[in-house]
Amino acid sequence: MAVDLARKLCTARVVDIVEAGTPLIKSAGIFIVSALRIACPNAEIMADLKTMDVGALEARLAINSGANIVSVLGAAANETISEFINEARRLNGKSLVDMISVKDPITRVKELLSIGLRPDYVGLHLGIDVQRSRGLTIEDLINEAINIKNNFDLAVAIAGGIDEKIAPKIRGTNIDIVVVGRAITQAADPVMAARVIRNSLGIN
Repeated sequence: MAVDLARKLCTARVVDIVEAGTPLIKSAGIFIVSALRIACPNAEIMADLKTMDVGALEARLAINSGANIVSVLGAAANETISEFINEARRLNGKSLVDMISVKDPITRVKELLSIGLRPDYVGLHLGIDVQRSRGLTIEDLINEAINIKNNFDLAVAIAGGIDEKIAPKIRGTNIDIVVVGRAITQAADPVMAARVIRNSLGIN
C-alpha cells in the first residue's frame, strides 16, 4: 500500500523526496527502501532510520538499498554520529541528524560542529509530546530552523503535523526540506493534497 501510494505521488510529480518512515522500515524491513526506489526512480528516497547505534552499518544498509538521505538521532553518541556521517558520505549518500528528543538543538549543533561533525541536514520535529514538554509552536520550530540555517550554514528539514494551513507559514523561509505525512497519506485524494501543500509552500 505504501509503495502504491508513493508510485502515484511520484508519477504525478507532486513530491521530490519520498520518506520511508521509521514504523514502515520496522514493519517491512530495509527492503521497503528498495521497493520505493523502484517505484520512484526520479525522486530522492529518505530512510528515516533514527539510528542510535552502529552508525556505519545502518547508513550502509539503507544507502545500499537505494536511499539517498538517511537519518541518525542527535541524541546518539558522537562516535555513532561520526560513523554514520562518514559512511553516508563515503557511499555518496546524505546524512540528516534528527533532533527529536534533544532539548536544545542549537547547543547540540554547536557541539557537533565543534568536533568536526557536519551533517548534510539537521532535522527538527514538532511532535505532540515535544509541544507539551517544551511548549513549542510551529512558529517556534520554523524560527529554530531558520536560526540553525543562517547561523551555522546548515541545510534544515522540519516535520510534525504540517498541512495546508501550516505550509504558508513556511513559505519564503528557505527551509530546505518540509516533511509532510498524514496530511497527504491520510487524505481522500493524496495527489491533490500534496499539490495543494506544494502550492501553499510556493513550489510549482
